[in-house]
Amino acid sequence: MTENQKEEILRSYYYTDVEPTLDRLIEVKDIVTSFEKEGANRLQYALNMKHINEEEVERFASYISNARIKMEKELDRLRDFEEHFNEDFATDHNDYYNSVEGILRHIRSHMSPLKNVLRKFCPRRHPTVPQCVRYGIQQKSVFEGSVLGNGDYANPIFDISSYPPAVKGLYTELRKFFDAEKTCMQICIGIIEEEREIRKDPERCKYLLDIYRQKSYQRFKNVMKAFSEDLINQFKSLTPAYKNYQNYESEATFAQGEYHKHNHADMEHFFIIEGFMASNDLTTTEKALWGYDKKIRRVRYVVSHFDDLLSADFNHKDMGLYEYMFCQWALPSNIKQAVEYFIQHYHGRHKVVKYAAANKRSSQYDKNSEKAKNFFSNINRLFQDSNDEDLMGDVS
Repeated sequence: MTENQKEEILRSYYYTDVEPTLDRLIEVKDIVTSFEKEGANRLQYALNMKHINEEEVERFASYISNARIKMEKELDRLRDFEEHFNEDFATDHNDYYNSVEGILRHIRSHMSPLKNVLRKFCPRRHPTVPQCVRYGIQQKSVFEGSVLGNGDYANPIFDISSYPPAVKGLYTELRKFFDAEKTCMQICIGIIEEEREIRKDPERCKYLLDIYRQKSYQRFKNVMKAFSEDLINQFKSLTPAYKNYQNYESEATFAQGEYHKHNHADMEHFFIIEGFMASNDLTTTEKALWGYDKKIRRVRYVVSHFDDLLSADFNHKDMGLYEYMFCQWALPSNIKQAVEYFIQHYHGRHKVVKYAAANKRSSQYDKNSEKAKNFFSNINRLFQDSNDEDLMGDVS
């Protein structure tokens, strides 16, 4: 390697890429969090290392202040994103980004100035990726290399209070800046960790799938008849969600396996196919609530035989609780519409109660209570006694 090549390498930059992993987000959070404890010492060491004069300190403080204003606006948008992202079964750009990458695209106003701040206080410039490969040099990130990040530093002799007002002003701005970055990282990490927890729970995934299905049917219910069989067949061949659905044993396992793996257009097409294929005797409400899942037949059967599920000592004052238990079995994602469906289709011996009265019983509902266990056991027995293969089997 010639002296000119060595000089070229020394003038090269550290890389600023953020790997799209949860571990990397946690590492960034730890860096910005540590500034509260180590920031004053790191800043003094960095300023001395770079020989930055007072005028440049003031310009840098102004840059930090302006960046933080943009960050605060972005933080409001991020909080809105946090509220809705994991509640939506579908997400866009699934073929190109994982969830961390998707979140990073929402926090550019946070990441860009953070990279600039860290890069400004790297001990020296570092080779580019091609140069690292060419000369066998280990790559270095600004997050590990920067004195304001995880880079090495020496404790100063004097306290920061002994520095000029401009330096103390910069320190104040940087503390606010890193505190805003900390809040941002905490939100992002919370989103990803919640997504992971949802993926572990098939019932939660099924709940989110049902909510998404109901919204889709409401949008398409008035135009469903306009779709032709040829168009539906095209959708079948082009819709990944529909193809994947064929490989799952139940709605719950499909929901768990495909949560956050399809974009909105894909899931819309899936529900159009589902609605078109549904039996012609299904009502619009049934399609909206259950799609073409065979559970619709089971729900109908339970409603028509509801009186057979009641305990021998049944008292009408418990009707609300039994209706609520039915809704927990039939459609836990939408108790209100399940009650309305029950009221419309129940023609048994007892007087039904309306949603408000049934929903009040939610505080008394315990799926592990003897009353609930007996009720759900009676549903299983009802299906087994029917000798109907479509009703028998897994009734969860």
